[in-house]
Amino acid sequence: MTSARNALILCLLTALASQLHAVSVTTRGVKNPKVYGIEFSGDTRAYYGSEEGVQSISNQEYVTATFRVTEINIVTQGTALLRIYHSRPLRAGELQQALGESMNAAGVPGGSSIIQRPLPPQVQAMADRASGAAEVATSTAVMKEYPIATHAHTIEYRIGSLDELLDLHDELKKHWLKEPTYFASGQIVAEDEAVSQEMKPRSLGGTLFQVQE
Repeated sequence: MTSARNALILCLLTALASQLHAVSVTTRGVKNPKVYGIEFSGDTRAYYGSEEGVQSISNQEYVTATFRVTEINIVTQGTALLRIYHSRPLRAGELQQALGESMNAAGVPGGSSIIQRPLPPQVQAMADRASGAAEVATSTAVMKEYPIATHAHTIEYRIGSLDELLDLHDELKKHWLKEPTYFASGQIVAEDEAVSQEMKPRSLGGTLFQVQE
């Protein structure tokens, strides 16, 4: 009876944790302990990879002619690169500011004043395209610009929430670095929910990450 009650409590806590966090993490969610999985909303958006094949996990932010992009890059053995990103249209004046900062960083005199000056026609056209890109801002369809970037050997996923992207990066990093945490019935829990106060290392292999979006 006690075991059944504890199991019910654990299920409720797990469900509550899923609601509170953008990314759901299931230890032993993948039967093969050497493989980890990342699942996204939709029936055809999932990635499974070898833990041993991961060489680096990084995140970065940059500005294109139209969008501000934040992305996770997972470099693996071989030629494949896993790229998961969030993008949004540039806001008014954002492209000018980025250009001014780049000029200042390069030591070009008067770079900061570009923010106050009208943009050259070609650059203004790019800014206008950015302002009209709001329609695709919340889409999860991957955007590729050919032939500017070929994206060769890149596996790409786009998600609609920046918070979820950052949460996913945080969880992937913790598991790859095997940061210790508390477990109950094989699942990660908060300290006050742990059956034992012994901390054990996380493992990327065998873990399933689900992006709720």
